[in-house]
Amino acid sequence: MDVTILPLFSKVIYANDLNIDTTKVLKELKENFETSGYKYLTDGNLNISLVGSNKSILENKNFRSLKIIIKKEFKKYAQNVLRYENKFKITTSWVTKSKPNQESNYHNHNNCMFSGVLYLKADENSGGIDFLNFENNRFLLKAKDYNIFNGRNYTLDAKQGRILFFPSEMYHKILKNKSQEDRYSLAFNFMPIGNIGNLKDDSHLKNLNIK
Repeated sequence: MDVTILPLFSKVIYANDLNIDTTKVLKELKENFETSGYKYLTDGNLNISLVGSNKSILENKNFRSLKIIIKKEFKKYAQNVLRYENKFKITTSWVTKSKPNQESNYHNHNNCMFSGVLYLKADENSGGIDFLNFENNRFLLKAKDYNIFNGRNYTLDAKQGRILFFPSEMYHKILKNKSQEDRYSLAFNFMPIGNIGNLKDDSHLKNLNIK
């Protein structure tokens, strides 16, 4: 029998570079970001990235076409990769801004199943995203090289037009913006809608929110 390696129960991250012009979208999102207000992810710390106060930004009619693009891309992740039959809804969406030398702390997203980000302005060295495994490991061993089997964290570069989807429970952070330009991204969360689970199970959930 040949050797078999099984990455069981893995956390699946989806990344794709979209062929879209983010310039016009960014202009409108920046205006919304400024007018609706924003705050530091950690109050009082000027080195922490800014997050927009508007948590339903994709519900704005001006961003309807962008929302369609994001949902179509997410469908590839949920149906083609994860093979789920359920439909999903974007529950929240907001803009994040990182000025030079700003970053975020490690965090995850509650009250949702999947999260995502679309990079609208991300110059070289403007700060990628780092995922960290907070599960307890009994021993911290040194490896000859780190990979998806033995690594505790994994980093993906931010690139203009790149979209990511990942399970919401994964801890992640915006890495420090080491460029001289502001970095902008659009973040969003998803929840399954419709009937969830087996009709005969006592845990079956009947969710009629299918808009």
